[in-house]
Amino acid sequence: MAYLFQSLQSRIILLIVMVALPGLVGVFYDSYVERERAVEAAISQSVNTAKATSKFQSALLDKTRTFLQNLASFDAVKNQNPQACSAFLADVLKVNSNYINLGAPRADGELLCNARPIKTSVNVYDRPYIQEALTTRGFSIGEFQIDRVTNLTSVNFAYPVLNATSDTVVALVVAVISLEWWSEALSESHLPDNTVAYITDSENKIVAAYPTNNNLLGTPLDTFSAQIDSSNTAIDTNAFVSNDPYQRVYVKRPLFEDGKQINITVGIPLKQTLEAINERLIKTAGILAAIVMLLVGVSVWGVRRNVLKPIRTLLQSTKALAEGKEVSDAPLHGSVELVKLQQRFTSMAKTRLEAEKQLLDSQASLLESKNILASHIENTPLGCITWDPQLICTDWNKSAEFIFGYKKEEAIGKHASDLIIPLERQKEINEAFAQLLKKKAPKRKINKNVTKLGHPIICEWYSTPIFDLAGNVISVTSLVQDITKNKHLEEKLKLSASVFSHAREGIFITDSNANIIDVNKTFVDITGYERNEVLGKKPNMFKSGKQSPEFYHHLWASILNKGYWAGEIWNKRKNHEVYAQLLTVSAVNDDEGNVKNYIAIFSDISEAKEQQYKLEHMAHYDVLTNLPNRSLLAERLDRALSQCKSDKGFVAVALLDLDGFKEINDNFGHSVGDELLVILAHRLKGTLRETDTISRFGGDEFVTVLANLKQPQDFVAIIKNMLRVASEPVKIGESQLKVSASIGVTLYPADNTDADQLIRHADQAMYLAKQKGKNCYHLFDIESEDAIKARHEILQSITTALHNREFVLYYQPKVNMRTGEIIGAEALIRWKHPVEGILSPAAFLPFIENHQLSIDIGEWVIEESLQQFSRWKKLGVHIPISVNISALQIQQRNFPIRLARLLSKVPNVPPEAFQLEVLETSKLGDIKKVAEIMDDCVKLGVTFAIDDFGTGYSSLTYLRRLPAKVIKVDQTFVRDMLIDPEDRTIVVGVIALAKSFNRSVIAEGVETIAHGTSLLNLGCELAQGYGIARPMPATDMPDWIAHWSTKTEWKSPTPQLLDNEA
Repeated sequence: MAYLFQSLQSRIILLIVMVALPGLVGVFYDSYVERERAVEAAISQSVNTAKATSKFQSALLDKTRTFLQNLASFDAVKNQNPQACSAFLADVLKVNSNYINLGAPRADGELLCNARPIKTSVNVYDRPYIQEALTTRGFSIGEFQIDRVTNLTSVNFAYPVLNATSDTVVALVVAVISLEWWSEALSESHLPDNTVAYITDSENKIVAAYPTNNNLLGTPLDTFSAQIDSSNTAIDTNAFVSNDPYQRVYVKRPLFEDGKQINITVGIPLKQTLEAINERLIKTAGILAAIVMLLVGVSVWGVRRNVLKPIRTLLQSTKALAEGKEVSDAPLHGSVELVKLQQRFTSMAKTRLEAEKQLLDSQASLLESKNILASHIENTPLGCITWDPQLICTDWNKSAEFIFGYKKEEAIGKHASDLIIPLERQKEINEAFAQLLKKKAPKRKINKNVTKLGHPIICEWYSTPIFDLAGNVISVTSLVQDITKNKHLEEKLKLSASVFSHAREGIFITDSNANIIDVNKTFVDITGYERNEVLGKKPNMFKSGKQSPEFYHHLWASILNKGYWAGEIWNKRKNHEVYAQLLTVSAVNDDEGNVKNYIAIFSDISEAKEQQYKLEHMAHYDVLTNLPNRSLLAERLDRALSQCKSDKGFVAVALLDLDGFKEINDNFGHSVGDELLVILAHRLKGTLRETDTISRFGGDEFVTVLANLKQPQDFVAIIKNMLRVASEPVKIGESQLKVSASIGVTLYPADNTDADQLIRHADQAMYLAKQKGKNCYHLFDIESEDAIKARHEILQSITTALHNREFVLYYQPKVNMRTGEIIGAEALIRWKHPVEGILSPAAFLPFIENHQLSIDIGEWVIEESLQQFSRWKKLGVHIPISVNISALQIQQRNFPIRLARLLSKVPNVPPEAFQLEVLETSKLGDIKKVAEIMDDCVKLGVTFAIDDFGTGYSSLTYLRRLPAKVIKVDQTFVRDMLIDPEDRTIVVGVIALAKSFNRSVIAEGVETIAHGTSLLNLGCELAQGYGIARPMPATDMPDWIAHWSTKTEWKSPTPQLLDNEA
């Protein structure tokens, strides 16, 4: 029996069966595949149907979002008029067939208006999609539901309507889409008969069915269709084959892509398809079996006749050949030998194939490992370099090319010294490499290297020796990384940390929620809080209460909108002391633009604020008497005149000059004179009403403004009282002092002129009072021929002097007291009168104030000083010149043009060597206009100085806005600073203010060495005055320059701190 199955004939029959068996298996497999394809086709059709439905829904969703956004912007909706809104929505609905209804509920959910008529009120506040739109202030999608107005299965969409002013949600617009569209879409999809589809909500309840079956609505899908429950056979995670009579394939997928649990389930029937497949399987299997039977019969006959006999002969021949015998020509018989021959050949072939296969597998594995390693080395982000024991490069990857700039073919064969090692470090690197070869251990090192272009870089190296079988180092593989940027970043971080720790400003850093996460040492010094006391807390713990909530609202608005805020703020120290800060707050954003931190930098400016307050007070009040100065007097006089015009009243302006005061000053000294002025100022102020103003006009002169007079004669009683108290004796120490007063009065509007002219008229009347015998007053007579004639004659004589070139310029040097450097000279006008000799400016300039003559003379001074600079230059003397310019002249719009014309006449004079000193800054009307004029002049190259700073004529506004590089401390304060603490305080304040505003400061009136020494101690090195040089003719300047040297005491004065002087 065993032999039977070993015979060739049996084997051939078996072979035929075996050959036919795959065919039979193939038939069944094809049937199986066909079934699977049918299922896959059904799934694909279901998925495509679901996708098409979902895609249509997504397109409708995007369209609805845009539609609602536009709808929310119409006034008909925003105005919340139910009738107008409903009519508007009805019109919109007519032209938008995608929607079955449109509505607009208020923010409380009550339906404001609806496109379709409604009989009862509807409130939709309970709907989740309404809540979502209100909360997110954006587009929201509702669940499928029965619409309360249309009674149809639908899905709702909502979008908020914002109030344009308050940015609050006042209503919502809602669009309703019916599910009838999907049924129509499925009907047109050419689906197989008995196809079903369902749409289910988040609770798996059916909200729509295809074909239409209203009885299923609201029924859980798994209640009536258990065959599509997840317990059935799964094709994939969302597809199942049912066990129902139609053997449907169900596919379930979400209808929306926004996470809502709304699903569509499509079922395609397979029953007819599967029955057709089974029928084809039976037919094919029967045909194949018949063919096999026929083939077996034919094969048996053929094998016996044509195969068995030849194989026997072949077997004998093979055996003979294997034994070295001659091959027999005997006829072919038998069939068992063929099996043995097959066995021998099979055994031989199998042995050989296995050996060859093992060899090929080993070669392929080795080649694959080699290729993988080569790929890793070539593409690693680290440079990979191989050196031989002589430090010659033998391999060089792409990253090494990127780091050092050499191509692979350039690097291979070169010594490291010729590639990447700086000349000064070659010996060190060679020795380190020798140690690596000696120790035979990996080594990590950070080196300074050089690129092909010679650029220095910092690299981190990890070198590993490679050994042969004998343990000898045959090469070294180095991994290298360029860490130059990391090192620079590390240095920057160290620098930033150092700046943070050692900054003179207080610094604190908060997180995005304004919680403090770090502070520096200066913060601790300024606030008094230790670091651990503020970490985790908010900056509002420093609030002083001096600023309103609106202030902080604007502060945060600026930070959020602009990214920073800078300004002054009042905060509170730990000891509850309120102080002023100069604060800057900046927002720091991450890579995505979100706020990561806030950085606040501040400095304590409380002392500067106090100094500013003092200076502002000094700018409006006389330091000695504390009466209003000229600046404040001008403001109040202007106000009184304006009020007089509207009230139809009268204003009296009185100028009082003390008789005999100079003698008391000379006999008893300035200190007694000052004390007398203080007492008399107090007395005179006591005679006035609250609406009146008395001002110290200068020296022993006072100007009084009597406002709101009902009758012209009302001033008389007040003036007489002033005469009386001025003449009453004053006891100072052991001395009984007595003076009197001469008062000039002018009355407005009888004297219908401007404020400056009123004071001049009062001054003229005062001189007439003195001529009448003093201790009396005189009322200015506007019709007085003598006064008019006198002023006309003076103006005429000044005009004549200008034409006759009777004016000359004297020059007073300006120096650096410490170094002795001559920094310039101030041009001072003198009148070389043919009768009275040399007259100072005080003798004639007051008469031309606000007169065209002042402009003419000012231009003459500029032109003459420029010519003088040119003459000095030819002699080798290069001294910058400064000239005084009046408020009237600088306010002329064409002044820059006229100045440019004057400069062009002397082209060898550099404009930067010419400086304009602005006088009478209190008379600068439109400060913006003046600043523009000065800017135009600066563009020509000239510079500016403020000449009378500290006298009341100047203000901080001018200092901030006018482009003046220099501030001059007025001589009236410098002259008495050694004996008057208040004058010294003013000098200290002006110097400090100049430094705060980054301006140069020069002091006038330096009459002694002690004046200069004191100024140097206060930080003021630039000065002019009699202690340096008196004003001199231009011809004397070269000789004075040749012999000038600074005072020995000024070369090394003892320094003092300004803060201690205040």
